[in-house]
Amino acid sequence: MRHPRFRNIVGALGITALMTAPVSSIAQEPEITSPENWHAYSLSAEQTTGNIILAPGTMELGTSGVLKITGVEGYTPNLFSFSGASSLKLSEGKVFCEEGVDSGYMIIDKSQPNFLVIDVFGGDKPPEPGKSIDQQAGFCGSFTYNKS
Repeated sequence: MRHPRFRNIVGALGITALMTAPVSSIAQEPEITSPENWHAYSLSAEQTTGNIILAPGTMELGTSGVLKITGVEGYTPNLFSFSGASSLKLSEGKVFCEEGVDSGYMIIDKSQPNFLVIDVFGGDKPPEPGKSIDQQAGFCGSFTYNKS
């Protein structure tokens, strides 16, 4: 039998290691568990996407089409990849990201009650942690929505 003080020290070290571990090593894959209707709030959302339905595996942009979205395990719990942007039929010749971009990444932030922010990045590299959104390679724009 080990000394009780030794067990306390080992237990404390285990908790300290968990608390100091990088978030990416314990992050869970993000998920959207059920369909959610969101109303375009920002001008960019009104003009580009309109109202959306965020559901497991998809983001429906009104009558414009559907993006396939997949949670990306990593440094942030709200990072998703998207594909199918080039098949969207957005109004007035608008594009979801940039002309010719079919796939990329989006950060879906639902941290505020009844408010949603989606930051979109084109390309095959996810946004870099610690860098501001507008300084990221491939940044296309932000869309905001509410539940009203």
